[in-house]
Amino acid sequence: MLVLYENHKVSGIKFGFKLDPVFDDFLPHIYIRHLITPEMAIVAYLNISEKKYNTSNKRWESYSKADDITLYYMELSNKTVFIISAFKT
Repeated sequence: MLVLYENHKVSGIKFGFKLDPVFDDFLPHIYIRHLITPEMAIVAYLNISEKKYNTSNKRWESYSKADDITLYYMELSNKTVFIISAFKT
């Protein structure tokens, strides 16, 4: 099974997004599932107003009040974030 990722670098932080197959193309998982673009998710990450760590799922769960977007993500390093999911609340 082929797995592809899309990366964006903003403010010195590398953001990773999983791509899902759609017909003859690949689109970001968060867009296919929740109509959130990688750009919207990055802005929400930079605007986080609430943040907590979910130990059972080993991920951060955050909310951006300014964007009304909830993010699930992993901080892989100091400057690398993998966005698992992003959705309007």
